[in-house]
Amino acid sequence: MIIDGGRLHAWAAALLETWGYRPDDAAYLAETLVDANLRGVDSHGVIRLPAYRARIDAGLVVPGSTPVVERSGAVVRIDAAGAPGQLAARTAVEEIDGLSSELGIATAAVRGSTHFGTAGFYARALARRGKVAIVVSNSEPIVVPFGGRDALLGTNPFAFAAPTSGDPVSLDMATSTSAMGKVLLAQAKGTEIPGDWGVDAQGVPTTDPDAVTALLPAGGPKGYGLGFLIEVLGGVLTGAAVAGDIGNMYTDFNKPQDVGHWMMAIDVTRFIPLDDFVARMDGLVDAAHATAPAPGFAQVLVPGEPEEATRRSRLASGIELPDATADELTALGDASGTPFPATDPAATDQAGGVA
Repeated sequence: MIIDGGRLHAWAAALLETWGYRPDDAAYLAETLVDANLRGVDSHGVIRLPAYRARIDAGLVVPGSTPVVERSGAVVRIDAAGAPGQLAARTAVEEIDGLSSELGIATAAVRGSTHFGTAGFYARALARRGKVAIVVSNSEPIVVPFGGRDALLGTNPFAFAAPTSGDPVSLDMATSTSAMGKVLLAQAKGTEIPGDWGVDAQGVPTTDPDAVTALLPAGGPKGYGLGFLIEVLGGVLTGAAVAGDIGNMYTDFNKPQDVGHWMMAIDVTRFIPLDDFVARMDGLVDAAHATAPAPGFAQVLVPGEPEEATRRSRLASGIELPDATADELTALGDASGTPFPATDPAATDQAGGVA
């Protein structure tokens, strides 16, 4: 089915309110998910809602909780305190935005958290406020270490963003070849996956998404090393769970996940005027665009541009959801008295998506 982004956001926000979230929290959480769908990162979009509901039902996420903040100079420590990852991350963004404006640089360490959507969502939010931002998170073990056959680390995403005169330059990547959510999406679609995404129970690469037991690190030892760094920042440094101690979002309902996030914001005006920084960034972007493309490529792009192009396309034409995902969302809506929107694309309005 195809659904308008604005319509999907309104429905998801209404659904989350019925789960006990305050209206502004529900709208924000829904925005993080629908933004992922709009940018083509469907693995981190509304497909996650059934898992979020299951963890609420298990008493492991409390919709009305408020993260607890401790401040010490340019450092902020945040305990999610039962709130979902998106709301803990929002608190971190607000804290380090203000502190970096005051002090030039600030960092936040979040513990006791859960899946927070895409790391780039928060990096871009800071970039739009004139900051250079880095955002990382650890996650439950699903990636084999280089040279190993058993999962040790999570997909451990890394994101950075920097302001330009247009959309921020924005990198958002898993340190595995693929995010596990993309494997789940392939399962929902009933399609094969590339052979370098994951391995089966014997540690052998597979194209069958249902046979995947662990993912492969991106770039072999390089991705493994970067994932290890993120485990240090997101897990060890924050005081959150580390590697095998993190609860699995889909299968472990006996304990909180205790995911850790780490963020840093740099106020560029402490180095050069913002207008100068933006002009220099624009020059760097122009230099990339002016690079002669290799065979098979139309143009050299900068990080974030493919996702922005997808976002503009999906704002205009709608978001495509696999039938299995639409069925799950329909069941969630029926259970909460929030009917999922009509599946006929002609029946959806064209009010636009989430900015």
